[in-house]
Amino acid sequence: MSKIFDALRKAEQEPHPLELAVEPRLVEKVERPRRDQRIFEREFGALSSAVQSCFQQARTGKIVLVAGCVEREGATYVSGNLGRMLAVGAGAPVLCLDADFHDLGLSRAFQMPAGPGLADVYDNGRPRDLTGMLCPGDVDNLYLLSAGERRISPVAFFDSPEFEALLGSLRRTFRFVVVDCPPLLKYPEGMRLAARVDGVVLVVRYKHLKREVIRKALQMIEALNAPVLGAVLNRRKFAIPDLLYKLIS
Repeated sequence: MSKIFDALRKAEQEPHPLELAVEPRLVEKVERPRRDQRIFEREFGALSSAVQSCFQQARTGKIVLVAGCVEREGATYVSGNLGRMLAVGAGAPVLCLDADFHDLGLSRAFQMPAGPGLADVYDNGRPRDLTGMLCPGDVDNLYLLSAGERRISPVAFFDSPEFEALLGSLRRTFRFVVVDCPPLLKYPEGMRLAARVDGVVLVVRYKHLKREVIRKALQMIEALNAPVLGAVLNRRKFAIPDLLYKLIS
């Protein structure tokens, strides 16, 4: 295994080094019409390229939070597909992390089996082997970590030194970590996460929220000095007939 994949343990609080040696498994892939697949690859390919361009000079892995202001903005859909495209484009290990303890949408989307995950990384303050908790994704270089089984206080966990140590270990192991986050304006842990990551991608559903709501979320993120990489306009509508898009796509 390449030395790039060896996460060096620098403190006793850190989880055990990751070797990323997990067995492949079959994941049912979504079959799309050819035109829809081209649009999908173009849009998420552009998003992946934009994220990578923000960290061209980075020497360590980067953690990107994908979040909506409220529920049903499509943050889980964007985070999962951004992770796929980053894994393909970056040519290095990428982790999709389900950090929404209220709705395990990312775990469902990837059909992750029930078992230990993020909430189970530490047992009575002692780190556990994280390697066995990882699942392989449905493309090369993609890995998945579910929210886990234990009942925890998300706010206390994300504020803890143990979580900070975990982030350090993940940065040394993965080129990118894409975190699926609970709605920023509904659960306080969303802002706790935003303060600890390297960039935030805000997902905004087309004509779903008023500008004031989006502005409030942005102001809260900026108050934490969290870098906002940009926004994704989800479910946008096209103004010209579908037939014309078929002719030009």
